Amino acid sequence: MPGLAGFTSLQNLSPQELDTRLQALKRNMIVPPHHTDHEILFGPQTAGTHFGPEWQSRPSVYQNQKGLIAWLDGTLYNRKILCEQNSWSFESDIEFIVSVVTNPDHQRALNKIDGLFAAVILDTHRNQLHIVNDRYGLRPLYWHVAPEGLAWASEPKAFLHLPHFSPSISKDTATTFLTTGQLPPNQTWFEGVLQVPPATHLTYNTRTGTLTKERYWWWDQLSSRLSKTNKDDLIREFGRLFQEAVVNRSEPTGQGLMLSGGLDSRAVFAALPGAPPTFTFGQTESEEVRIATDVASVKLATHTLLPLNQGNWLEPRIEAVWWTDGALNLMHMHGVEHFETIGQTINTCFNGAGGDGLAGAGHLFEPHQLNHYLSQDLHLELEDHPDAHQHIEKSFQNARSAHAFYVDWRMRGFTIHGPRMGLFVGVDYCLPFLDNALQEFLFGLPLSIKQDNRLYRQMLLRTFPTYFQDIPWAKTGKPLNWSKWAVRSAKAIQKFQKKPSRLPSTNYPDWLREAPAKKLIETLLNAPTAHIHNVVPSNPFARLWSEHLAGKDHSDIIGRYLTLELYMRQVFDHQYRTSKTVQTLFT
Repeated sequence: MPGLAGFTSLQNLSPQELDTRLQALKRNMIVPPHHTDHEILFGPQTAGTHFGPEWQSRPSVYQNQKGLIAWLDGTLYNRKILCEQNSWSFESDIEFIVSVVTNPDHQRALNKIDGLFAAVILDTHRNQLHIVNDRYGLRPLYWHVAPEGLAWASEPKAFLHLPHFSPSISKDTATTFLTTGQLPPNQTWFEGVLQVPPATHLTYNTRTGTLTKERYWWWDQLSSRLSKTNKDDLIREFGRLFQEAVVNRSEPTGQGLMLSGGLDSRAVFAALPGAPPTFTFGQTESEEVRIATDVASVKLATHTLLPLNQGNWLEPRIEAVWWTDGALNLMHMHGVEHFETIGQTINTCFNGAGGDGLAGAGHLFEPHQLNHYLSQDLHLELEDHPDAHQHIEKSFQNARSAHAFYVDWRMRGFTIHGPRMGLFVGVDYCLPFLDNALQEFLFGLPLSIKQDNRLYRQMLLRTFPTYFQDIPWAKTGKPLNWSKWAVRSAKAIQKFQKKPSRLPSTNYPDWLREAPAKKLIETLLNAPTAHIHNVVPSNPFARLWSEHLAGKDHSDIIGRYLTLELYMRQVFDHQYRTSKTVQTLFT
């Protein structure tokens, strides 16, 4: 994928040794076609590279006469604004980042950067290596410290070929993933390989091996007081900030989005200038597809249906387990079946992540309601898994609010891995709901104002009436301007008249019970040699699978077991890492 890889050694290495070790880091990384590799070897200790698509014109590597070398993955959206405010004249994002991190006079701007990025900066004069990422940590970068030095990469699989690195998967991590569907915060499947936390500045001394870690921004720095209290003013301000967030991330060409029947992607589409191409995955006759088609037609945008069915959904996801380093349950890899098609049309995909959860308050709650949220909203069964529950409680305590918890735990641990999959075919991702100004506005609002889509609903209806007054919302089947009472009444009438239910966009419960999924699951997970037995001693899979076949819906947790088993076979047995080897499972 587009991203970074490199290392710095505490020992002096020859040019050949530097290159050999860098090539080892790169060996397992997924590099799509039409990508360039920008290597810098700085003997005798450091080597790094950036992979980037050919369409990307902005510089991603940097080297100057002052002994500074840098690699940047991602984008800053407000560099020009910050330069104007401070009378600076940096012409590129990477030049800006280098100065903000290494120049004490410029460091005040670090916590104001709006973007998705991870950067590595080598200061050869001070013997320091800096690693820094964006405010929300939504451009993942992973790091590993060993006695011989420090390595970094955008994919954990890169570390597998490092000297003396031996992958080890803990039972605690496996339990957390199988229980919650995501890894513990800032952890990977490999012990000793960590994800850089949000808003973090790591400094590593390349001579002594000492490491310091600083959090340069936190939610507590934001004001919780409203600058406006009038409801109409809040609606207008919300609409203004959201439109600015989308427009500030837009480019004249090359951008599009995945359009669903929900609110968030529709809002992004409405705010985008012009008529960008749109894509919708699902069963062709589903209401989700029909609604998305109606939305796209408002702008006469080119709309592509990406069919999802029993026969095509599973096979591409097995390779994608390797892409995502086992961090995403394959049941949630929606649309990966058609990423090649998307990549032939666009190079950046807008995503509505954070809309329902934060703007609509769908994942916000009062502090005492954490357990209710986990059980009722996320449907997590934690009673028999105290360690996993403890991980979550600790994350919530560290976050100190449901808003920060959702971004720091749920979005970083789960949501981001969906949009990020596009990178493996050269399609970058863009998250306008995570715009700094918009997040600061939403964070400052009391839950009572946002709850149940109250403010979000009014903003959408007032700002984009053409898209929301008449076109239904897939969740209710009715337009957004219908009251809750009207929606309930319509559903009651439909039930009384025994009208057929709406066709969903996917039918994973049944697809798991049918070929080819059923045979694959039983072959892999029921085998005596399955790796899953090594990390889950009291394996409940047989019971879950039997109940699922009998009619219960355990599709999500079955997907977690299948994902983990596939990933362990990919890591330890070197199987099923490519589409060619995946095909052997279906012959």
